[in-house]
Amino acid sequence: MRTTERGLPVALRLDPVELKKPPAQLAEEIMALCRLSAARAQVQRRRELVEKGYSASIIDPLRLASEDELARAEDAVLGGEDDLPTTWGRSV
Repeated sequence: MRTTERGLPVALRLDPVELKKPPAQLAEEIMALCRLSAARAQVQRRRELVEKGYSASIIDPLRLASEDELARAEDAVLGGEDDLPTTWGRSV
């Protein structure tokens, strides 16, 4: 799964076993992965801006995800696991 910084999917590769899931479940998992990917990209962008010396008054209006929001997104997708499920964890 690759997304834009705002979570719009730009690349998706599914393992054939995932297609056996009910459509609503598969859609929810894809959306959760989009949210996680977006949160990771936004936190990375926030870190880069801070490293470059931008102040909170510049960064905050961008509405980038925080570290806490990233942690919540990871918990929602990973459910306490350290890695993505094996069928989702393959790189594209």
